[in-house]
Amino acid sequence: MAASACLEAAGEHIEWVVITDRSCGIEAWASDMGHTVHIIDYSSAEDFSRKAFLTFDSENCDDILLFYTRRVASPLIEKKRVWNIHPALLPAFPGLNGVDDAIAAGVRLLGATLHRVDAGLDTGEIVAQVTAPLPANFSQAAADHISFQQKVWLTLLWIDHLATPTFVPPFDFCEPGIVLSCPGIADKRLRDSYVSWLSNLSKLRAESN
Repeated sequence: MAASACLEAAGEHIEWVVITDRSCGIEAWASDMGHTVHIIDYSSAEDFSRKAFLTFDSENCDDILLFYTRRVASPLIEKKRVWNIHPALLPAFPGLNGVDDAIAAGVRLLGATLHRVDAGLDTGEIVAQVTAPLPANFSQAAADHISFQQKVWLTLLWIDHLATPTFVPPFDFCEPGIVLSCPGIADKRLRDSYVSWLSNLSKLRAESN
């Protein structure tokens, strides 16, 4: 939702097709914004994936970004390009609690990963990663906010990558507040770019004190 608001502010409009298995915040937002919404009843991961595949296929959607905490299976992951944003630097800390697991392990750099989805648990090809230092004496809310910003940024990167696979963001002049790595994207400048969110990190430090 935040990524869509960023796009609208930049004059870019995307028609989203949203599939969910229950009433939720993104379903309500999509309905309010006039986007297509489908709610699927299912009996298993395979049943959900089959119904989701047929629905996306009928809507001519080839690239799917997950905001879904349950496993997906074939034919969805075999016949569509399915992507996920995981709130940790894979292959470390896979599973549902990436941020909490990373904090419990004592990391000082908090990251997120855009990756392709396969049949494993967060084991698909890594396309892009972003990381940021945790402020001293950070709060859980500060860590969650950093993770939120990273997921929004990777969502925007995903959209740009689909539109122009060699897109290079104009961040070379910025101080490296957050480091971006894109091993799954061929363009070297994009792989080696830096993203500066120093002002945001300053706000997070103030919030955590």
